[in-house]
Amino acid sequence: MTIQSANQEQIAEMTRAAIDVIRPPGRATLISADHPLPEIARSATADAPELELFHFGFSICSQKVRTVLSELNVGFGSNQFAGPIEYENYTPAYVRLRLQSDVAKSAKLVSSYSGGSAVESEGFDPLVVPTLVDNRHGRVIADSKLICLYLARNFREHIDLLPRDIEPAIIEQIDRVDRTPHVAMLYGANPDCDTRPPELQARMPGIHQKKFRVIEAYIDQVRDEPDLVAAYRAKLEKEKAAETFVVDDAAMRSATAQAETLIRGLEDKLAETSGPWIFGERFTLADVVWGVSLIRLDYLGNAEFWGNAAGRPRVKSYFERALNRPSLVTGVLEWPGSGRRLPTT
Repeated sequence: MTIQSANQEQIAEMTRAAIDVIRPPGRATLISADHPLPEIARSATADAPELELFHFGFSICSQKVRTVLSELNVGFGSNQFAGPIEYENYTPAYVRLRLQSDVAKSAKLVSSYSGGSAVESEGFDPLVVPTLVDNRHGRVIADSKLICLYLARNFREHIDLLPRDIEPAIIEQIDRVDRTPHVAMLYGANPDCDTRPPELQARMPGIHQKKFRVIEAYIDQVRDEPDLVAAYRAKLEKEKAAETFVVDDAAMRSATAQAETLIRGLEDKLAETSGPWIFGERFTLADVVWGVSLIRLDYLGNAEFWGNAAGRPRVKSYFERALNRPSLVTGVLEWPGSGRRLPTT
């Protein structure tokens, strides 16, 4: 797929159009050091902030980016879609914007499903969150890993989350977390014991069919825009594969086992450090993504991976420290719509 590049003015226009999708207006807010949670509704006449983030409260990938922004003490325009209730992120205005990212122009479009969300393994999904717009440079950055790296490299004034002397080791940990099948474990259940919250279990039946209907309706709307048609069709193929995956007992058992194997690896990694974090005294991007991942696994009822019976005391203590990190509190635990349950420490 060849995507025509937009200039800075056109990207600004696309950004405004994507913000206009959000209803009610209270979900388009401004985040700052004084107002770290979405409390201040933005005015239509206010100047655009340097950064715009399109995200969901519940999205684990969005939670990673919000935690990085909080840790770096960087303000931004918070544009929070309604998520799986209204599928505002499926609207053409948002997809057009997301297709302007570098990764959209270089990666293959998603078409299959393995339970994860990493671009490297799944391909580029043009309909998901988060997406970051840097208004200073007219850049669109998509994929949570790329956004987190971009922020860490460009906003080091408050804290260096990506120290150059250990950058490859940090990225290795980020990639490990990206291999966790969080998406599969959200939409599907371990067939031997569904540990997900009851309210989540109740929402899942028929959810993929709803996605199909919304995507097909948008394909009809944009039939004269080949790039968008290709994007929607790729997403449709992915979601059809996902619908089959999450009811496959063998696939879901494998996903659960894969997640626990990664936690076992974290226990081993923590045994190598003398400090509270993965790289000793330094809190890095590795701790951001692992902290978010553990909070999500706990929400899904998988704290047994590091419970007393599992014999992983280092992960258990690390999780407890993560729950008290202010940036994780702001970006995940206290953020409206995060869907958290009380941690089972």
